[in-house]
Amino acid sequence: MKRKLIVGALAGLSLVAPAAVSPQTGAGSAAPATQVLRQRIEQYLRTLYAWGPAFTVAVDPPEPSPVPGLLRVQVTVSYQGQSERAALLVSQDGRYLVRGQLDDMLADPFASNRTRLASSADPATGPAQACVSVVEFSDYQCPHCREAFPIVEKLHGVYPGVRFVFKDFPITQIHPWAMTAALAARCVYRQKPEAFAAFQRAVFDAQDTITADNAWDQLTKLAQQAGADAQALHACMSDPATQRVIEQDVEEGKQLGVTSTPTFFVNGRPLAGIDEGLLEQYIGYELSRCAAPRM
Repeated sequence: MKRKLIVGALAGLSLVAPAAVSPQTGAGSAAPATQVLRQRIEQYLRTLYAWGPAFTVAVDPPEPSPVPGLLRVQVTVSYQGQSERAALLVSQDGRYLVRGQLDDMLADPFASNRTRLASSADPATGPAQACVSVVEFSDYQCPHCREAFPIVEKLHGVYPGVRFVFKDFPITQIHPWAMTAALAARCVYRQKPEAFAAFQRAVFDAQDTITADNAWDQLTKLAQQAGADAQALHACMSDPATQRVIEQDVEEGKQLGVTSTPTFFVNGRPLAGIDEGLLEQYIGYELSRCAAPRM
């Protein structure tokens, strides 16, 4: 199991913790030298999380933050080939460390996500100019994505005015035929968009019988059953440009912080995993705001 380094430790609930400082250091004292501050942060975190010599802790030089009196510091923790990185805030006098996310309450918290979610080339249903969009990052070999598929299909009917966008996020490190399935699905969509949903359903239904060895043949068979031409399908799947489109989706997901599938973005609001009630809550909330300014 992957050990949680920073994600589980530093990215928890926001709180203020006293750093390991000498009694003389107080709110009115001069800011400590950069190197001393970095050492202080490293030592405090090692003590707090029991990071012994086997852990490498690198503290970047502090930089200004949007909050007066606080500096922003990036910390990287490495252990047995794993490496994770997180940003912390530290008071200028070197006494207090703030763990957690810094939010600007005057800004839309999901605006940057919406800006990053390019969807013009991805399979989609619903009005192109819809007020609410649901973007899903999915992997055809992922069991949870298989569970999500009928739920999302049902929501298509419940919310005909919502735009649903499908993006590929094959996790090839653990799913050896996921990329092949993504290529096949994308090629079915290009050849016959109306067959896309039927092909997706067939792949998820056959998920337990598809293997890395038989994927090409099995997916071809399912595509033909959905109405696609096999020769055109293979030409499209073999075209490097098709894989580049999939890789662009993956890179986009990584930039948005996607680490697992399925992950949804409802008008930029992230939801990792499939929670039908919460997904509908997000959709309903965004629909209620369609006639009003966001912030």
